[in-house]
Amino acid sequence: MVTIRWLPLLALLCLSVGCARLFDPKDEFDRSPMPGAPDYRDERSWAALPTRRDDADATPIGMRHRQLDAPVDVFFIHPTTYFSRDSWNQPLGDERADRGTDFTLRAQASAFNDSGRVFAPYYRQMSLAGYVSASDADRDKALDLAYADVRAAFAAYLQHYSNGRPFIIAAHSQGSGHGLRLVSELMSDLAADRSLRKRLVAAYLIGAPVPRDSLQRVIPGVPLCNAPSQTGCAVFYNSVEAGEDRPKRFERVRAWYPDGYRTIEQPSLLCVNPVTWRADETVSEASAHRGSVHAEPRRPLPEPQSGRVTAQCQDGLLSVSLPDGEWRRFWFGGDQHVNDYQLFYMDIRANAAQRVAAMRKGSNATQGTATPTRGKAKAARKPKR
Repeated sequence: MVTIRWLPLLALLCLSVGCARLFDPKDEFDRSPMPGAPDYRDERSWAALPTRRDDADATPIGMRHRQLDAPVDVFFIHPTTYFSRDSWNQPLGDERADRGTDFTLRAQASAFNDSGRVFAPYYRQMSLAGYVSASDADRDKALDLAYADVRAAFAAYLQHYSNGRPFIIAAHSQGSGHGLRLVSELMSDLAADRSLRKRLVAAYLIGAPVPRDSLQRVIPGVPLCNAPSQTGCAVFYNSVEAGEDRPKRFERVRAWYPDGYRTIEQPSLLCVNPVTWRADETVSEASAHRGSVHAEPRRPLPEPQSGRVTAQCQDGLLSVSLPDGEWRRFWFGGDQHVNDYQLFYMDIRANAAQRVAAMRKGSNATQGTATPTRGKAKAARKPKR
């Protein structure tokens, strides 16, 4: 049986050597079944909500989440967890995909639960098969459908949950592509109303290859984060093992721009070091590394491993040294895509708190009030769909 962990790695291998015929969706997008749309007024359309128990509550051994009295919110957009060729986009309620999404909440979104209330929508994500398809046009349509759900979920968050509070946008992989578009359309200089930008603590758009010209053409007015306490900025990086060849998937990137998708050959990519939180090529020392967390499905998050990783932005990619042992068992060709969050879990956790503190101190956002939750226990786990 192919596990949740192995399937994304097989896709990365396909992107490197080419195997579209094996994994291409069975039908063209326009002939593929169209999954029903989610209703974000229904709690079952959310993978994580701060008012109930879910996998975004997970913490490493010896730690506790602070969602009950957190000062900001986190809107988390999960990566690809739907692997079927049957449809370009996930039918809602697919149990295997939902289990994968729950794992990403534990391994990734939970890094923010010390600073914010975590909201994470289910959405009709594009299948992993779409990334190895030979059809750019069909892939673009599938991503547009997925993004429409993400934007609808964010609108529902603003209307029903936000209450004017500051927020973090956090995402990985496919989710980061949608997050970039969300920031572009609602918070950049291209937005019809830029008031939301004042509430943006930071956008952690990790694990998506974003060309450097996106700063001017996609999110003008939202700068690249270049200091640990900077707010209203965006973080990007893609992790690769130091000393390995550059993965071939970065040689040709399909990127979204406000006037449509385009293919970029040999792109120069954005990179922020998640240890120093600076957008330069300084090598971070292992002693500065706050800690990796090696998450496993159906297991509690283990104790963090600090002082184990060095990192350096080189040619637009984050070159990392790996801890010994279990980290080396699963990866092909040095591409650490699946580990983008886990290698720097505690660094992200600490940095989110640092940026939130800077936001509150500087009063850079309207400080709304949340529905009172202090002292209340969380509700039962999320209902099944």
